[in-house]
Amino acid sequence: MQATETITRERRYIYNGDTPTTTTGYAVRPNRRGTRRKVSTFNVIVLLFAMGIAGVLYVSSILRVNQLVYEVDQLDRRLKEITVTNQQLRAEVSLKAARERISAIAKDRLGMQDAVEPPTIIDVDTRELDKVK
Repeated sequence: MQATETITRERRYIYNGDTPTTTTGYAVRPNRRGTRRKVSTFNVIVLLFAMGIAGVLYVSSILRVNQLVYEVDQLDRRLKEITVTNQQLRAEVSLKAARERISAIAKDRLGMQDAVEPPTIIDVDTRELDKVK
């Protein structure tokens, strides 16, 4: 064969076995090494964007939980204050409703006196009451 003659080469790759040669004496070009597919830039950007969004959502949820804990603490303090005030008011009401205090005020301010005789029960006949009407 002459040097100007074109060598026909098969365009398919052979993965097992030897490469078939169509002509002898010339070096047959071996198959290209398989190149590993690189990660696309778009996929990396999408992954970083998704991780950023996940991070922002995580941090915002933590902040919201902290805010809710603070509000619960404030409400708990307010509840304790109201409970203490309620107890004080109940004690004041029971103090002011005491019989001894009321009788002392009735004697001093209104000039009332204790009864000398115990109260008596009057039995009213309803027929007599109808006659009076």
